[in-house]
Amino acid sequence: MADDLDLAAGCSEVMVRRLLRGTGWTFIGMGSFVLYFLVYQLVGTNAVTSRGQSDLRDELQREWSATPVTRTRDPKKVEPRRPAVGKALAVLDIPKIRLDNKVVVEGVGRDELRKGPGHVPSTVLPGQDGTFGVSGHRTTYGAPFYRLNELTKGDTITVVTRQAIYTYTVSHTAIVRPTETQVLDNVKGPDGKTKATITLTTCHPRYSARQRLIVFGDLSFTSTNTGKVAA
Repeated sequence: MADDLDLAAGCSEVMVRRLLRGTGWTFIGMGSFVLYFLVYQLVGTNAVTSRGQSDLRDELQREWSATPVTRTRDPKKVEPRRPAVGKALAVLDIPKIRLDNKVVVEGVGRDELRKGPGHVPSTVLPGQDGTFGVSGHRTTYGAPFYRLNELTKGDTITVVTRQAIYTYTVSHTAIVRPTETQVLDNVKGPDGKTKATITLTTCHPRYSARQRLIVFGDLSFTSTNTGKVAA
């Protein structure tokens, strides 16, 4: 009888050990998957966007080099071309946060924002009277707007198109709920006319989509572009 009890106890101990071992390997596997996912999100997606940006910049340079510049004394009167969704629209440069020559694509869908900052299609094009809206990731896919919170009144934002270079000056910032889409509305100046402005939007705080960080700016200077894809 005692031998039977010892045998049963031994079998139970073996089963417990196997169960614990299996559980341990399961947690190790889950941990490895989570680690891989995090590494891909923080590193892998950046590599994907970096390659995409390089291709877009090369395409933009070839296109701009092949298209003659429309000569005019007032570049603001030249209406920019609206590209197809997912195609390059302009180049964005923000010295304060070391955002250098990022290609802005048309559209703000998942696929578009994986390529870089995206132009909100419902807003006007660069330099036009009205709000030129641009959204961008703050953490993954190159994180173009990672340091957007550092912009303050007086900082400059440059948007380069084939015909002109537009310089906007930051007027103010805000943190809003994702549903507050009025931040993209056109703004009127003291004279009652619609102003040429820019609105940059990104998630807030970092690693969260709970709120939106908004940066507003007014068009302060316009010059003719010689055809270079750079500010």
